[in-house]
Amino acid sequence: MVFRFILALLLSATSVAQTAETYRQRAVELSRKKLWEEAIANYQKALSLDPHDALTHYDLALALKSKDDVTQAAAEFKEAIQLRPKWADAHYGLGATWYDLHDLPAAVKELQATVQIDPNNSGAHGLLARIYSEQNNFSGAESELVRALQLKPSTELYFDLGMVKGQLGNLDAAASAFRHALRLNPRSERAELMLGVTLRRSGNHADALTHFRKAVELNFQDPEAQYNLGMELKSGGDLAGAVAAFQHAVELKADFEKARYSLGIALRAQGQTGAAEKELNDLKGLHDFRARLAQAKLLTLQGVDALKGQKLDDAQTLFQQAIDQSPELPTGYYYLGVTWQRKNDAARAQAAFEKALELKPDYAQAHSSLGLLYWGENNHERGLQEFRQAVMSDPDLAEAHYNLGLALAQSGSLDEAAHEFNDAISVNPNYTDARIQSSQQSRTGPVAIGRFAVCAGRVSRSSAP
Repeated sequence: MVFRFILALLLSATSVAQTAETYRQRAVELSRKKLWEEAIANYQKALSLDPHDALTHYDLALALKSKDDVTQAAAEFKEAIQLRPKWADAHYGLGATWYDLHDLPAAVKELQATVQIDPNNSGAHGLLARIYSEQNNFSGAESELVRALQLKPSTELYFDLGMVKGQLGNLDAAASAFRHALRLNPRSERAELMLGVTLRRSGNHADALTHFRKAVELNFQDPEAQYNLGMELKSGGDLAGAVAAFQHAVELKADFEKARYSLGIALRAQGQTGAAEKELNDLKGLHDFRARLAQAKLLTLQGVDALKGQKLDDAQTLFQQAIDQSPELPTGYYYLGVTWQRKNDAARAQAAFEKALELKPDYAQAHSSLGLLYWGENNHERGLQEFRQAVMSDPDLAEAHYNLGLALAQSGSLDEAAHEFNDAISVNPNYTDARIQSSQQSRTGPVAIGRFAVCAGRVSRSSAP
């Protein structure tokens, strides 16, 4: 009797393992076809049956990363490492994911673990070099690039080495690295461009001009290549050619200040005083615009701080001042709408949100906030419409998925609601309200009461409003 029981347990375990492997193999095939949603679902089914399979966690992480769900990818790489601590590929994957998430110290830690386990991992050495360069540690970057090139030479690595050598002041070595990059890929426009820049800095203007012409030939739409060609032509006395190149650069990038200034100076040297003054005046206008933009950003940030402190009158004044500085920007109108909403003035809030959307039709936070207004007025059709627009405008805004899910649940569309709550959790795994609503719905059906989320605007001290 005991033997039969043990045998049944063994057979059951074997069956579960086989089923998990079936899901995993299906997910692998779907991943090869880049059908990420289906692949992820199958990996998750495999893990529900066998949660201790490190390879499945790793493959799921790769699929999530390919779908740009880097936060969840990091979690799966961590699971794989916990199960197999000495797995270099998993450490490398986690390091690359931390880099995508802009957590450079965490990325360096994982990449250093990678090369300690597998010193021949060229990708880890290359990514370490990139991070060291971003941290202005050019000597460290140089060492990592030399090691990476010994393991697996590539155009990209030689290009990066050229950039690092240039930062270290070794122009001959930089030029040599760019030439190596071009031997591997003769159509590398950026290697042609940077070789030209390096040769110009070395005083070799004739060869620099040749490489700038080649860069423009490879990519006529690159404003930097056009600008550098113009500078070299101007240096050689070819004002007509320089003017043409500068004009192309400005056409491609209207706010390219260096190109616009150089165009004005070249036109003046040609005797085209009127055209020169126009370009230089446009440059002044560009400077003025950027100054107004910076002031509007500062006022908006101050307004957000006032809003957080419940100083609604101060916030209203600051957001209005931001609008006065840059009326073409939607952010001030959005936050002014949030302020009116907190003051219980729905009409003015609606007008502000609508103005923000007039300026930026895909402004997800404004759609979601407008949806809250309509929902509060029992205009559920318009509310749902705005919530859906918010999700379509920014699929990575967790609050938008949550609000749409709550509205759908209260409307009786339970399957759709569950999908939106799950999407909110996928975007933000720590979204407690979404987890609560998802759990309650699965147990009890429609959610009768729930608190909608007010979408916080994404204004930071390093980004424009």
